[in-house]
Amino acid sequence: MNHVQYVSFPVTGFIDWFAQRLHGQPINFAAPGSSYRDLRSALNAYSWPPREQSGLPNPHLGLPHVHPVVPTLTAHSSLAANTVVLNIIQRDLRATYLAGPPMAHHFSGAVAAVFHWGGVYTGRGNRGWLAANHGNLSAILRAVANDHARGDDVSLVPNLRFNSGMTKVYSLLIDDFIIYDSRVAAALAWLVKRWWTIHCGQPGRTLPQHLRFACLPVNGAMAAHRNPDVTLFPRLAAKPYEHYTWNVRASWLLAESLRVAGVKSHFSSLREVEAALFQMGNRVI
Repeated sequence: MNHVQYVSFPVTGFIDWFAQRLHGQPINFAAPGSSYRDLRSALNAYSWPPREQSGLPNPHLGLPHVHPVVPTLTAHSSLAANTVVLNIIQRDLRATYLAGPPMAHHFSGAVAAVFHWGGVYTGRGNRGWLAANHGNLSAILRAVANDHARGDDVSLVPNLRFNSGMTKVYSLLIDDFIIYDSRVAAALAWLVKRWWTIHCGQPGRTLPQHLRFACLPVNGAMAAHRNPDVTLFPRLAAKPYEHYTWNVRASWLLAESLRVAGVKSHFSSLREVEAALFQMGNRVI
């Protein structure tokens, strides 16, 4: 399915409703520990990381990666402070990606920096995978970027690696590609359900399939709190192709909503919309 096909009926109804939320119309979100009258309130409350975080040192763990130098983020830093760090990482990531093999160590370092910023630079997961694949990393990511350029929501890349870490990398590498992690997915699912059941007055079971955004598993105390309705929104667990599809659809949906909102929008970028969803999606039930 391509962009034009996806953002047509019945998805267009939610796009129009969400665009009004970008204008400042209320969402009246409330969950234990947080409440936001509107999306801008959620954006203003954006907070990351949970603990102070410095950039990765050079060298790190004996790996040949060369990491970009970024400012330290204090605990619960604002979106503005995080944007400074991400802009540095993004510039490094894109420059070394375009440079190809001569900058392979720097490219691997930039990818590691993304994982580290996102709190997903784990030994058995992304860090181990990166250590094993850094020599061919540019080709791996290029295959996905080229595949995405086809404009379809289904990936044809063999052995696709796509998880909450990789979505962060692709959000910086590919234009108009949001981070689709457990928080963003939970918030988007909550908003879709509210639109369908409260605004439209329809029973949840009739929610259109193209709006049944998949929710992602999470470790720890929030595991039971990032899916507003398990009967409506499927749970993804190590399903890279499905994760990719919903990431692309969510990116299309939010970008189109921002376009429809136009000059009246209280949000100036797709990144700001994503950040508001991230903040409200910490816990939705």
